[in-house]
Amino acid sequence: MRFLRAIGAAALIGLSAACSDAPAVPAVSPTILPSPVIYPTQPAVVTNTPVPTATPLAYDGRWRTLAPAIELMLLQGRSNGADELLMVARVDLRRAALRVLYDPQTPRTLRDWQLAAGADLVINGGFFDEANRATGLLIADGRAFGRSYRGFGGMFALREGKPSLQWLRTHPYRFDPAIEQAVQSFPMLVVDAQRVEGISDNGQRNRRSFIALDREGYVLLGVTQMAQWTLTDLAGFLAASPELRVVDALNLDGGGSSGLWVDSSLSGFSMNSFEPVPSAIAIFSQRRTG
Repeated sequence: MRFLRAIGAAALIGLSAACSDAPAVPAVSPTILPSPVIYPTQPAVVTNTPVPTATPLAYDGRWRTLAPAIELMLLQGRSNGADELLMVARVDLRRAALRVLYDPQTPRTLRDWQLAAGADLVINGGFFDEANRATGLLIADGRAFGRSYRGFGGMFALREGKPSLQWLRTHPYRFDPAIEQAVQSFPMLVVDAQRVEGISDNGQRNRRSFIALDREGYVLLGVTQMAQWTLTDLAGFLAASPELRVVDALNLDGGGSSGLWVDSSLSGFSMNSFEPVPSAIAIFSQRRTG
């Protein structure tokens, strides 16, 4: 699976680069550190204890409060003539903390990332290569790894606690020491509340994950539970959803890497990744941060 996973990421990179005016080389070289970093609040935990049975919840498009600043929605979509189910978390970063975790030497499933970090919830990050290294720029607690995409893709960033999403095609990355956390991935799905046109997905359907900003400035972290969606399908759904009210959205790694795991004390509903991943986006509410 690891070899097939790497081939998939490489193919997507080639596809995106072919649609741009420049190859995937750094626009500006960030500071590259020799060793990866992860900042868990407790040692990694690998356990064989059963996962709690998910509590039945209705896919009714309603927000449910899990913790201060964190809500969860289950909603339905339709793709390829079939119903699709989505799980989306909404986070208010004025009352919660977001951190990017990265450890290519010890990739983990999303369930084990959540246990290792002691986070309220985690979602997978962007694409990675056969050595589990991020293929784009990644910044974890101010430390930079990898190189920026150029001419394609997007970047979620946190500056002084404020989230942003930029389309690298129109707003290339420039070194900014104020960036505390960042993840690059591709493609951008929604920009200025409009679906991005001309997304190259070759009609391929898979599980998907995404990070987005809504009209109120909240961060949305979401996964699809079925392998029904093309990237174009997902972009159209997010742009049109009256429940999510998306302004900008970025695709994260898909397929077996996709997952969103919530602390079992908050919710009996989570979706683990099929494969271990080297990076994750973690959310800590006030109950964690004091």
